[in-house]
Order: sequence, then C-alpha cells, then structure tokens
Amino acid sequence: MSGSSGPDHARLAALADVIHDLAHQLDIRNPQLRDVVPLTGTEIAVMREIHRQPGSTPSQIAAAAGLQRSNVSTAVRILEAGGLVVREQAEGNARSVRLVPTEKAAESVGRIHDFWAARLEVAPAEALEIADSALDALARIADALGRADRAD
Repeated sequence: MSGSSGPDHARLAALADVIHDLAHQLDIRNPQLRDVVPLTGTEIAVMREIHRQPGSTPSQIAAAAGLQRSNVSTAVRILEAGGLVVREQAEGNARSVRLVPTEKAAESVGRIHDFWAARLEVAPAEALEIADSALDALARIADALGRADRAD
C-alpha cells in the first residue's frame, strides 16, 4: 500500500494467508458434518445469500454473490430438489420469484454454525476476544472485496 499509512504488502499477504488457513480449518466438508447436505461452492454461495436475505430474487442473489445469473438458476434448481429452498411468487409480479430457505436449510445452517463455534472454542479466550473485536473490520474488508469484484 505505497503512499498509505495502512499495512504494508507483506502484512496484507500474511493476513490473507491466516484467513485462508482459518477458512480451511472451518471447512464444512469436515466428516463431523457428513449428514449435512453436501453442496458445491456455487450452491453454498447461493444458499448463504438466501439465508442472509430470505425472499431475494435470483438476480439479487447473483449480484450479491458475484455469480452469473445462469449459475444461480442451476444452483437454485439443485437446492430446491434437495429440499433446501422454495420458490414463492413475488407479490404483484407473477413472473418473478423470491427464494426462501426451508426448515431443512435452517437446520443445516444451524449445524454448520454449531460446528464453527465448537471449532473456534478451542482457541485461547484472549485470541477469540481480539478476533471478536475485529469482526466488523473483517466484514468491511469482505464487503469491499465483493464490491471490487462486482465492479470488474
């Protein structure tokens, strides 16, 4: 980050490396989650957006997740067949649908959140407190990266 008071290139790379390692440790393909419906990366991205914003349209999900609309449609068909998503007619527009997670999806997401919390609870409490205080900053970084990707 030349000309800026922020972290230098090496520190930013180290941050990304640690985040990548942490993501690997929290991978939902862990055997402890074998009874959670297995999903591809695209299906996970779509399911996360539907869970975050129930009632979103496929176009809104594509924009939020940085995916092609056709890939979202394919993922939605698979999620629907797996009993994780239902389509509801959009009010006032018979051609538009809104996507809503099912109870099965909510249970799966709950299991994943429980798994993540249990994995993280093994870390030292003081490290978790520091990480918790950085949560908003990390969310802003993720949001900025997503916006930059969508602008390309």
